[in-house]
Amino acid sequence: MNNLGYGIARVEGLVVFVDGGVTGDELTVKLIKVAKDYAVARIEAILTASPHRMDKDCAAFPRCGGCAFRHVTRDYELALKRELVVSAFRKHRASAEVAPVLTDGRVDGYRNKVQYPVGPNGVIGYYARHSHDIVPCGACRLTDPMLEPVAAFAASYMAQSGANVKHLYLRRGQQTGDVMLCFVSPNAVLPNEAALIEAVRARFPAVKSLLLNIHPEETNVILGKTVRCLDGEDRIEDILCDCRFGISSLSFYQVNRGAAELLYREAMARAAVNSPKRVADLYCGAGTIGISLAKAYPSIAVTGVEIVPDAVENAKRNAALNGITNASFLCADAMTADLSGYDCVLVDPPRKGLSRELVDKLCREAIGHVVYVSCDPTTLARDAAILCGAGYRMQSVTPVDMFPRTGAIECVTDFLR
Repeated sequence: MNNLGYGIARVEGLVVFVDGGVTGDELTVKLIKVAKDYAVARIEAILTASPHRMDKDCAAFPRCGGCAFRHVTRDYELALKRELVVSAFRKHRASAEVAPVLTDGRVDGYRNKVQYPVGPNGVIGYYARHSHDIVPCGACRLTDPMLEPVAAFAASYMAQSGANVKHLYLRRGQQTGDVMLCFVSPNAVLPNEAALIEAVRARFPAVKSLLLNIHPEETNVILGKTVRCLDGEDRIEDILCDCRFGISSLSFYQVNRGAAELLYREAMARAAVNSPKRVADLYCGAGTIGISLAKAYPSIAVTGVEIVPDAVENAKRNAALNGITNASFLCADAMTADLSGYDCVLVDPPRKGLSRELVDKLCREAIGHVVYVSCDPTTLARDAAILCGAGYRMQSVTPVDMFPRTGAIECVTDFLR
């Protein structure tokens, strides 16, 4: 199987991707697309079911594009995700010791953030795979159930008021209980705002932040840059790794708090292994890893580097919120950061991984210890091959299941010279 939930077979030398196929299935399939070197098929009949197969537990699967593994057992999902990491390193010819996948045990209800596209008459749901057709989904199994009644209320308000809303965006601090409700609209004002505010106050006291994101542009980007606070604060708070973080509507914050804590503690333990005095935290975002590291290890001076000005200001605010004095934050491109004098560099890049220029810079400046947090095993393996080719020794790789039932997997590893 691949990370999209397709079974992979070979028929007379042709690779066939079978939608919904599971390793070990015997199937009758119908080819629905044939290219020069591969084909795509759908299942016509299951002749012998794989021992890894289970009955799907969501009516919207697989039409909804959110999950990839609703039809396989949890044990096999974890084994498959580990094998996806192993395969990525094998493809890039990088020798890797891959540990079992870490999980906090939660499979459902872990998502503390949800963004619903809105259709006619206030219908909310998720886009069907490969389309912009909205699949109504009143109770997504991945979403924090405390957000569902808020979403249902918002959908009712949009239907009754005729509000021109493109997306509905909710967040919840799972340790504090704070909820954010944000309407994304091309308009600067919502219909009946006063009544909306009064109704939210009366029904949902947990909603600490009621926002309107003004986004008139027609793009694939969900959020615009302008935000009006209709009621409450412009942010909510949550607790992660014993630190309190303010989360604005535009801030990055991991959607699975429990798994994020596993990921961050693994990265922090690796960064602290040689008792460094100075650690550079590149791509630091709102400072969640760097602030957690600074609090857990007061003897370490942490410098966060982030190119987004709003995120840097948020990181500074979060450091002050936690009384952290051994962490500072710079607004700069990671490539331009002065890394001289740092014992350890921690990187948490986007899915595209590190630029070749930054990898070369780490090698050129002979950074003694690099800790790598990755959201894509393929780019991690690519960068690991370059670092190892430059004389680094890669330690074990720890996968973390940040997104159960989806095809995504995060990893932590580190490199020593």
